[in-house]
Amino acid sequence: MTKRRTDGDETWNRLLNWTKGQKPSERLAAHILSSEGFKSIDPSHPLGGKDGLKDIISMKDNLQWIAGAYFPRGQKNFKEIAKKFMSDINGIKRNNVSGLAFVTNQELTLRERKQLKDLGKPHTIEIFHLERMTHILDTAKNYGTRLEFLDIELSKEEQLSYFACRDEKMTGLSEKLEHLMIDYTSFKRSFEFNEESNIFKERSEEEVYSAIEKIVDQIWYNRHQVLKEKVLKNEVSVASEIWKGALAAAKKIEKKYGEENLWHESDFEWGMLNGKLSALRWLTGDEWDMLGT
Repeated sequence: MTKRRTDGDETWNRLLNWTKGQKPSERLAAHILSSEGFKSIDPSHPLGGKDGLKDIISMKDNLQWIAGAYFPRGQKNFKEIAKKFMSDINGIKRNNVSGLAFVTNQELTLRERKQLKDLGKPHTIEIFHLERMTHILDTAKNYGTRLEFLDIELSKEEQLSYFACRDEKMTGLSEKLEHLMIDYTSFKRSFEFNEESNIFKERSEEEVYSAIEKIVDQIWYNRHQVLKEKVLKNEVSVASEIWKGALAAAKKIEKKYGEENLWHESDFEWGMLNGKLSALRWLTGDEWDMLGT
C-alpha cells in the first residue's frame, strides 16, 4: 500500500493529475462553490451537451454568476489556461450575469491570477486555482467531498480535527437549548441570527455616509460609461471642457475602487445599487427615490 503524502501534497497531486474527465470535475466544482458561499447552484450538462458557455449557474451576494470547470491532466502552460478562461468569459454576456467563477486544477502564480482577472475586466472574477482548492478540500467540512472525488481517507490528525469541529457545533446547539429553557424569545433570536455578527452592531454616521459616497460614485461611473459609448458613436455631443473633466473624474474613481468593482451590466445589479442608495438616503433624511448623483 502506497503511503499517503502529508502536508496537503496528496490532495494537491491528485487534483493536478486529474484522470476522471469532465463530468466529475463539474460536480466537484459545484461542491467547491457551495462550500465557498455560492447558492442556488444549477449545473448545466455535466453528462455532455451544449451548455451555452456555462458549466454552472449560481448566486452569491445577491448577484448571478456562471462557473467554468477546467481540469486537464497535469500542468498546462499559461497560454492554454488563458484560452479556456477567455472562452468562459464570453459566457458572462451570453448569459447576462455579473461574474465568473473559474474553477481549475491548475497551478497559477500571483502574477498569472492577476493577468486572468485583468483579462476579465470589467467583470467580477473569482479564481479557484490548485492551491486554493487544495486548502478548501483539506478543511474538516469538505473531507467527505475529498473522499468522494479524490478517494483520500481521513488521517488520524484529520479525524481529530473533524471531531473537534463537530464538538464545537454540538456545544453551540447545547447553548441554544439552554436559551430555550430560560427564554423562548432569546432562543428564537439565536437561531435567526448569529449574535456576534455585524447585524447587531449599529452603523456609525461615518459608515453610512461612506457607503453613500461609494454607491454614488458607482452609479455615476455607470452612467458615464453609457454616455461615453454614445459620445464615441457620435450620438450625442458634450462640451470639450466638461467632457475632459468627466474623463478625469472617471479615471479617479477607477483608481479609487478598481475598474472591476464598478461596472454593473445586469438590470438586477443596477436595481440593487439604486435601491441601496435610496434606502441609505432615506435613513439620512432624504425622500424615497432620491437617486441623483
